[in-house]
Amino acid sequence: MEKEKVIVMFGGKSAEHDISIITGLQTLKNVDREKYDVFPVYLSREGEMFFGKKLENINTYFNFNSKNLKKVTFKTGSKNIFLGNGKTFKKWFEVGCVILCCHGLNGEDGTIQGLFELCEIPYTSPNVLSSSICMDKIIMKDVLRANLIKTPDSFSFKKTDFYFNEKEILNEIEKKLGLFENFCFVKPANLGSSIGISKCKTREELEEAINVAGNYDERIIVEKSIENATEVNCAVLGNADYQIASNLEYPTSWSSFLNFEEKYILRNKAGNIIEENNKEEAEPKTKKQKKLSEKLESKVKEIAIKAFKIFNCSGVVRIDFLVDKENEIVYLNELNSIPGSLSFYLFKDQGFTFTKLINKLIDFSKKKMKDKLENKYSFSSNALVNFGAGNKMNKYTK
Repeated sequence: MEKEKVIVMFGGKSAEHDISIITGLQTLKNVDREKYDVFPVYLSREGEMFFGKKLENINTYFNFNSKNLKKVTFKTGSKNIFLGNGKTFKKWFEVGCVILCCHGLNGEDGTIQGLFELCEIPYTSPNVLSSSICMDKIIMKDVLRANLIKTPDSFSFKKTDFYFNEKEILNEIEKKLGLFENFCFVKPANLGSSIGISKCKTREELEEAINVAGNYDERIIVEKSIENATEVNCAVLGNADYQIASNLEYPTSWSSFLNFEEKYILRNKAGNIIEENNKEEAEPKTKKQKKLSEKLESKVKEIAIKAFKIFNCSGVVRIDFLVDKENEIVYLNELNSIPGSLSFYLFKDQGFTFTKLINKLIDFSKKKMKDKLENKYSFSSNALVNFGAGNKMNKYTK
Protein backbone atom coordinates (compact mmCIF):
# COMPACT_ATOMS: atom_id res chain seq x y z
CA MET A 1 0.00 0.00 0.00
CA GLU A 2 1.35 3.39 -1.00
CA LYS A 3 2.16 5.66 1.91
CA GLU A 4 0.62 9.10 2.21
CA LYS A 5 3.03 11.84 1.20
CA VAL A 6 3.79 14.49 3.80
CA ILE A 7 5.89 17.63 3.41
CA VAL A 8 7.87 19.25 6.23
CA MET A 9 8.29 22.93 5.31
CA PHE A 10 10.75 25.27 7.05
CA GLY A 11 12.95 28.33 6.51
CA GLY A 12 11.35 31.39 4.93
CA LYS A 13 11.79 35.13 4.54
CA SER A 14 11.86 35.77 8.26
CA ALA A 15 14.17 37.00 10.99
CA GLU A 16 13.50 33.61 12.61
CA HIS A 17 14.74 31.71 9.55
CA ASP A 18 17.48 29.78 11.38
CA ILE A 19 15.20 28.74 14.24
CA SER A 20 12.71 27.48 11.68
CA ILE A 21 15.44 25.27 10.19
CA ILE A 22 16.09 23.73 13.63
CA THR A 23 12.39 23.01 14.15
CA GLY A 24 12.15 21.57 10.64
CA LEU A 25 15.12 19.25 11.16
CA GLN A 26 13.80 18.10 14.52
CA THR A 27 10.45 17.32 12.91
CA LEU A 28 12.03 15.44 10.00
CA LYS A 29 13.86 13.23 12.50
CA ASN A 30 10.61 12.29 14.22
CA VAL A 31 7.93 11.89 11.54
CA ASP A 32 6.54 8.34 11.43
CA ARG A 33 8.37 6.99 8.36
CA GLU A 34 6.46 3.71 8.51
CA LYS A 35 3.23 5.62 8.03
CA TYR A 36 4.29 8.48 5.75
CA ASP A 37 6.62 9.25 2.87
CA VAL A 38 8.34 12.42 4.07
CA PHE A 39 9.71 15.21 1.88
CA PRO A 40 11.67 18.22 3.23
CA VAL A 41 10.86 21.51 1.50
CA TYR A 42 13.13 24.43 2.35
CA LEU A 43 12.02 28.03 1.85
CA SER A 44 15.12 30.10 1.12
CA ARG A 45 15.64 33.61 2.45
CA GLU A 46 14.61 34.82 -1.03
CA GLY A 47 11.34 32.85 -0.89
CA GLU A 48 12.31 30.05 -3.31
CA MET A 49 11.28 26.47 -2.51
CA PHE A 50 13.78 23.60 -2.72
CA PHE A 51 13.68 19.83 -2.24
CA GLY A 52 16.59 17.42 -1.76
CA LYS A 53 17.91 14.82 0.68
CA LYS A 54 20.80 17.07 1.74
CA LEU A 55 18.20 19.38 3.30
CA GLU A 56 18.04 16.91 6.20
CA ASN A 57 21.65 17.72 7.13
CA ILE A 58 22.24 20.84 9.24
CA ASN A 59 25.61 21.44 7.56
CA THR A 60 23.74 22.31 4.36
CA TYR A 61 22.65 25.62 5.84
CA PHE A 62 25.94 27.03 7.06
CA ASN A 63 26.88 28.15 3.55
CA PHE A 64 23.70 27.38 1.66
CA ASN A 65 24.09 26.41 -1.99
CA SER A 66 21.17 25.18 -4.09
CA LYS A 67 23.39 22.86 -6.14
CA ASN A 68 21.93 19.33 -6.34
CA LEU A 69 18.59 20.61 -5.05
CA LYS A 70 15.35 20.63 -7.03
CA LYS A 71 13.09 23.66 -7.25
CA VAL A 72 9.48 23.02 -6.31
CA THR A 73 6.32 25.09 -6.16
CA PHE A 74 2.59 24.90 -5.55
CA LYS A 75 -0.22 26.11 -7.78
CA THR A 76 -3.53 27.40 -6.47
CA GLY A 77 -6.39 25.05 -7.22
CA SER A 78 -4.17 21.95 -7.10
CA LYS A 79 -3.30 19.58 -4.26
CA ASN A 80 -0.07 18.66 -6.02
CA ILE A 81 3.48 19.85 -5.61
CA PHE A 82 5.24 20.75 -8.87
CA LEU A 83 8.84 20.06 -9.81
CA GLY A 84 10.80 22.25 -12.20
CA ASN A 85 13.77 24.44 -13.02
CA GLY A 86 12.30 27.79 -12.03
CA LYS A 87 10.76 28.48 -15.45
CA THR A 88 8.65 25.45 -16.18
CA PHE A 89 7.15 23.05 -13.66
CA LYS A 90 5.45 19.67 -13.97
CA LYS A 91 3.15 17.88 -11.57
CA TRP A 92 5.07 15.67 -9.13
CA PHE A 93 2.71 14.16 -6.53
CA GLU A 94 -0.41 14.89 -4.50
CA VAL A 95 0.33 16.21 -1.01
CA GLY A 96 -1.50 14.69 1.94
CA CYS A 97 -0.41 17.30 4.48
CA VAL A 98 2.15 20.04 5.04
CA ILE A 99 3.77 20.17 8.48
CA LEU A 100 4.53 23.86 8.90
CA CYS A 101 7.71 24.68 10.83
CA CYS A 102 8.03 28.27 9.58
CA HIS A 103 8.39 30.80 12.39
CA GLY A 104 7.78 34.55 12.28
CA LEU A 105 6.71 36.65 9.32
CA ASN A 106 5.71 34.76 6.17
CA GLY A 107 5.31 31.68 8.34
CA GLU A 108 3.21 32.32 11.43
CA ASP A 109 1.35 35.35 10.09
CA GLY A 110 -1.10 33.51 7.82
CA THR A 111 0.62 34.14 4.48
CA ILE A 112 1.84 30.57 3.81
CA GLN A 113 -1.43 29.26 5.25
CA GLY A 114 -3.29 31.25 2.60
CA LEU A 115 -1.39 29.43 -0.14
CA PHE A 116 -2.42 26.01 1.18
CA GLU A 117 -6.01 27.15 1.67
CA LEU A 118 -6.13 28.01 -2.05
CA CYS A 119 -4.55 24.63 -2.86
CA GLU A 120 -6.92 22.83 -0.45
CA ILE A 121 -3.93 21.05 1.10
CA PRO A 122 -4.19 20.30 4.86
CA TYR A 123 -1.57 22.08 6.99
CA THR A 124 -0.61 21.88 10.65
CA SER A 125 -1.18 25.32 12.10
CA PRO A 126 -4.06 27.69 12.86
CA ASN A 127 -5.85 29.11 9.83
CA VAL A 128 -5.11 32.42 8.09
CA LEU A 129 -7.08 34.72 10.38
CA SER A 130 -6.14 32.94 13.58
CA SER A 131 -2.43 32.95 12.65
CA SER A 132 -2.37 36.62 11.68
CA ILE A 133 -4.11 37.74 14.88
CA CYS A 134 -1.80 35.64 17.05
CA MET A 135 1.20 37.16 15.25
CA ASP A 136 0.13 40.79 15.54
CA LYS A 137 0.79 41.78 19.15
CA ILE A 138 -1.35 44.93 18.91
CA ILE A 139 -4.50 43.23 17.60
CA MET A 140 -3.87 40.18 19.78
CA LYS A 141 -3.98 42.34 22.90
CA ASP A 142 -7.19 44.04 21.73
CA VAL A 143 -8.81 40.60 21.36
CA LEU A 144 -7.57 39.50 24.79
CA ARG A 145 -8.92 42.62 26.48
CA ALA A 146 -12.26 42.28 24.67
CA ASN A 147 -12.53 38.79 26.17
CA LEU A 148 -11.51 39.92 29.68
CA ILE A 149 -8.16 38.12 29.65
CA LYS A 150 -5.49 40.13 31.43
CA THR A 151 -2.44 41.21 29.45
CA PRO A 152 0.24 43.81 30.29
CA ASP A 153 -0.74 47.44 29.66
CA SER A 154 0.58 48.74 26.36
CA PHE A 155 0.73 51.64 23.92
CA SER A 156 1.19 51.25 20.17
CA PHE A 157 1.98 53.51 17.22
CA LYS A 158 3.44 53.58 13.70
CA LYS A 159 7.11 54.38 13.34
CA THR A 160 6.27 57.02 10.71
CA ASP A 161 4.08 58.77 13.28
CA PHE A 162 6.97 58.64 15.73
CA TYR A 163 9.26 60.44 13.29
CA PHE A 164 6.77 63.30 12.97
CA ASN A 165 5.38 63.34 16.53
CA GLU A 166 8.22 62.01 18.63
CA LYS A 167 7.72 64.26 21.64
CA GLU A 168 3.97 63.66 21.83
CA ILE A 169 4.33 59.88 21.60
CA LEU A 170 7.08 59.77 24.23
CA ASN A 171 4.90 61.86 26.54
CA GLU A 172 1.96 59.47 26.00
CA ILE A 173 4.12 56.47 26.82
CA GLU A 174 5.40 58.09 29.99
CA LYS A 175 1.87 59.06 31.00
CA LYS A 176 0.10 55.76 30.25
CA LEU A 177 2.78 53.27 31.25
CA GLY A 178 4.51 55.12 34.05
CA LEU A 179 7.96 55.21 32.53
CA PHE A 180 10.66 56.20 35.04
CA GLU A 181 8.72 54.39 37.78
CA ASN A 182 8.41 51.18 35.75
CA PHE A 183 10.41 49.35 33.14
CA CYS A 184 8.90 48.95 29.67
CA PHE A 185 9.44 46.53 26.81
CA VAL A 186 9.58 47.90 23.28
CA LYS A 187 8.69 45.38 20.56
CA PRO A 188 8.03 45.21 16.83
CA ALA A 189 4.31 44.41 16.44
CA ASN A 190 4.90 41.36 14.22
CA LEU A 191 7.99 39.52 15.30
CA GLY A 192 8.86 36.76 17.73
CA SER A 193 11.84 35.10 19.45
CA SER A 194 12.75 38.35 21.26
CA ILE A 195 14.29 39.81 18.08
CA GLY A 196 14.20 43.62 18.09
CA ILE A 197 12.95 43.73 21.69
CA SER A 198 14.47 46.04 24.31
CA LYS A 199 13.83 46.69 27.97
CA CYS A 200 14.12 50.30 29.09
CA LYS A 201 13.34 52.74 31.87
CA THR A 202 14.70 56.13 30.83
CA ARG A 203 13.57 58.40 28.02
CA GLU A 204 16.91 57.98 26.26
CA GLU A 205 16.67 54.17 26.43
CA LEU A 206 13.11 54.37 25.15
CA GLU A 207 14.08 56.43 22.10
CA GLU A 208 16.88 54.02 21.25
CA ALA A 209 14.61 50.98 21.73
CA ILE A 210 11.98 52.45 19.40
CA ASN A 211 14.61 52.97 16.70
CA VAL A 212 15.74 49.34 17.10
CA ALA A 213 12.17 47.98 16.88
CA GLY A 214 11.51 50.22 13.87
CA ASN A 215 14.11 48.26 11.91
CA TYR A 216 11.83 45.22 11.97
CA ASP A 217 8.28 46.52 11.64
CA GLU A 218 6.22 49.55 10.67
CA ARG A 219 4.16 49.27 13.89
CA ILE A 220 5.64 49.28 17.38
CA ILE A 221 4.21 48.33 20.74
CA VAL A 222 5.48 49.41 24.17
CA GLU A 223 4.42 47.22 27.10
CA LYS A 224 4.55 47.89 30.81
CA SER A 225 6.83 45.40 32.54
CA ILE A 226 5.31 43.12 35.17
CA GLU A 227 8.17 43.26 37.65
CA ASN A 228 9.15 40.18 39.63
CA ALA A 229 6.71 38.10 37.60
CA THR A 230 7.20 34.38 37.05
CA GLU A 231 7.55 33.47 33.37
CA VAL A 232 5.43 30.46 32.47
CA ASN A 233 4.72 28.76 29.14
CA CYS A 234 1.81 26.43 28.45
CA ALA A 235 1.15 24.72 25.12
CA VAL A 236 -2.29 23.65 23.95
CA LEU A 237 -2.82 20.82 21.48
CA GLY A 238 -6.12 20.39 19.71
CA ASN A 239 -8.78 21.76 17.39
CA ALA A 240 -12.29 23.19 17.67
CA ASP A 241 -13.61 20.01 19.30
CA TYR A 242 -10.75 18.91 21.57
CA GLN A 243 -8.04 20.68 23.55
CA ILE A 244 -5.38 19.48 25.97
CA ALA A 245 -3.11 21.77 27.98
CA SER A 246 0.52 20.75 28.45
CA ASN A 247 2.63 20.77 31.55
CA LEU A 248 3.93 24.20 32.41
CA GLU A 249 7.43 25.30 31.45
CA TYR A 250 9.41 27.76 33.55
CA PRO A 251 11.86 29.04 30.92
CA THR A 252 15.48 29.77 31.70
CA SER A 253 16.43 33.43 32.00
CA TRP A 254 19.90 34.74 32.83
CA SER A 255 19.26 38.43 32.32
CA SER A 256 16.48 40.97 32.72
CA PHE A 257 14.40 39.18 30.11
CA LEU A 258 14.59 36.11 27.93
CA ASN A 259 16.35 37.34 24.79
CA PHE A 260 16.93 35.60 21.47
CA GLU A 261 20.33 34.18 22.37
CA GLU A 262 19.07 32.74 25.65
CA LYS A 263 16.01 31.23 23.99
CA TYR A 264 17.82 29.41 21.24
CA ILE A 265 21.59 29.73 20.92
CA LEU A 266 22.72 28.95 24.45
CA ARG A 267 20.28 26.12 25.01
CA ASN A 268 20.54 24.59 21.54
CA LYS A 269 24.25 23.91 21.15
CA ALA A 270 25.33 21.99 18.04
CA GLY A 271 22.02 22.49 16.31
CA ASN A 272 19.92 20.52 18.80
CA ILE A 273 18.69 18.01 16.21
CA ILE A 274 16.47 15.82 18.32
CA GLU A 275 16.03 12.09 17.90
CA GLU A 276 13.61 10.10 20.01
CA ASN A 277 16.40 8.32 21.92
CA ASN A 278 18.23 11.55 22.67
CA LYS A 279 15.53 14.10 23.24
CA GLU A 280 16.06 14.42 26.98
CA GLU A 281 19.40 16.17 26.42
CA ALA A 282 17.96 18.56 23.87
CA GLU A 283 14.95 19.79 25.80
CA PRO A 284 15.00 23.36 27.09
CA LYS A 285 16.05 23.57 30.70
CA THR A 286 13.99 25.38 33.30
CA LYS A 287 15.33 27.74 35.86
CA LYS A 288 15.52 26.67 39.47
CA GLN A 289 12.78 28.69 41.06
CA LYS A 290 9.77 28.06 43.19
CA LYS A 291 6.96 27.00 40.91
CA LEU A 292 3.41 28.28 41.01
CA SER A 293 0.84 26.89 43.40
CA GLU A 294 -1.51 24.21 42.09
CA LYS A 295 -4.26 26.82 42.05
CA LEU A 296 -2.26 29.20 39.83
CA GLU A 297 -1.02 26.40 37.58
CA SER A 298 -4.64 25.34 37.02
CA LYS A 299 -5.58 28.96 36.30
CA VAL A 300 -2.81 29.26 33.69
CA LYS A 301 -3.97 26.10 31.93
CA GLU A 302 -7.59 27.24 32.03
CA ILE A 303 -6.72 30.61 30.45
CA ALA A 304 -4.51 28.90 27.87
CA ILE A 305 -7.38 26.72 26.66
CA LYS A 306 -9.77 29.68 26.74
CA ALA A 307 -7.42 31.73 24.55
CA PHE A 308 -6.86 28.78 22.19
CA LYS A 309 -10.62 28.61 21.61
CA ILE A 310 -11.15 32.38 21.36
CA PHE A 311 -8.45 32.68 18.68
CA ASN A 312 -9.91 29.65 16.86
CA CYS A 313 -6.55 27.88 17.00
CA SER A 314 -5.70 24.38 15.85
CA GLY A 315 -2.62 22.19 15.97
CA VAL A 316 -0.18 23.08 18.72
CA VAL A 317 0.13 26.63 20.10
CA ARG A 318 2.45 27.75 22.89
CA ILE A 319 1.04 30.49 25.10
CA ASP A 320 3.40 32.58 27.22
CA PHE A 321 2.34 34.02 30.56
CA LEU A 322 3.64 36.35 33.25
CA VAL A 323 2.33 35.54 36.72
CA ASP A 324 2.26 37.89 39.69
CA LYS A 325 2.39 35.24 42.43
CA GLU A 326 1.98 37.69 45.29
CA ASN A 327 -1.33 39.04 43.99
CA GLU A 328 -2.29 35.84 42.14
CA ILE A 329 -2.72 37.65 38.81
CA VAL A 330 -2.10 35.83 35.53
CA TYR A 331 -1.17 37.93 32.49
CA LEU A 332 -1.23 36.39 29.02
CA ASN A 333 1.79 37.78 27.18
CA GLU A 334 1.53 36.23 23.70
CA LEU A 335 0.44 33.27 21.59
CA ASN A 336 2.91 31.41 19.34
CA SER A 337 0.98 29.63 16.59
CA ILE A 338 4.03 27.60 15.37
CA PRO A 339 6.20 27.20 18.47
CA GLY A 340 9.86 26.22 18.41
CA SER A 341 10.30 22.42 18.40
CA LEU A 342 6.50 22.34 18.06
CA SER A 343 6.61 22.34 21.90
CA PHE A 344 6.66 18.53 21.84
CA TYR A 345 8.65 18.30 25.10
CA LEU A 346 5.80 19.90 27.07
CA PHE A 347 3.48 16.97 26.35
CA LYS A 348 5.70 14.03 27.25
CA ASP A 349 4.00 13.50 30.64
CA GLN A 350 0.67 13.15 28.81
CA GLY A 351 2.09 10.18 26.94
CA PHE A 352 3.07 12.02 23.75
CA THR A 353 6.33 11.27 22.04
CA PHE A 354 7.37 13.75 19.34
CA THR A 355 6.23 11.20 16.74
CA LYS A 356 2.82 10.79 18.35
CA LEU A 357 2.41 14.57 18.54
CA ILE A 358 3.18 14.90 14.82
CA ASN A 359 0.61 12.20 14.01
CA LYS A 360 -1.97 14.15 15.99
CA LEU A 361 -1.11 17.38 14.16
CA ILE A 362 -1.56 15.65 10.80
CA ASP A 363 -4.92 14.21 11.88
CA PHE A 364 -6.12 17.62 13.08
CA SER A 365 -5.04 19.26 9.82
CA LYS A 366 -7.06 16.79 7.74
CA LYS A 367 -10.13 17.24 9.91
CA LYS A 368 -9.86 21.02 9.63
CA MET A 369 -9.63 20.95 5.83
CA LYS A 370 -12.44 18.36 5.55
CA ASP A 371 -14.73 20.51 7.69
CA LYS A 372 -13.91 23.59 5.61
CA LEU A 373 -14.62 21.86 2.29
CA GLU A 374 -18.00 20.69 3.56
CA ASN A 375 -19.10 24.33 3.78
CA LYS A 376 -20.84 25.91 0.80
CA TYR A 377 -18.75 28.46 -1.08
CA SER A 378 -20.93 29.09 -4.13
CA PHE A 379 -24.34 30.58 -4.67
CA SER A 380 -26.16 30.76 -7.99
CA SER A 381 -27.65 34.12 -8.87
CA ASN A 382 -28.74 36.17 -11.85
CA ALA A 383 -26.50 39.09 -10.90
CA LEU A 384 -24.25 38.91 -13.97
CA VAL A 385 -27.14 38.38 -16.40
CA ASN A 386 -29.10 41.26 -14.94
CA PHE A 387 -26.00 43.48 -14.86
CA GLY A 388 -25.22 42.81 -18.52
CA ALA A 389 -28.78 43.28 -19.70
CA GLY A 390 -29.64 46.34 -17.65
CA ASN A 391 -29.17 50.06 -18.03
CA LYS A 392 -26.19 50.06 -15.62
CA MET A 393 -24.05 48.16 -18.09
CA ASN A 394 -24.95 50.53 -20.88
CA LYS A 395 -24.22 53.49 -18.65
CA TYR A 396 -20.65 52.35 -17.83
CA THR A 397 -19.72 51.33 -21.39
CA LYS A 398 -20.84 54.46 -23.24
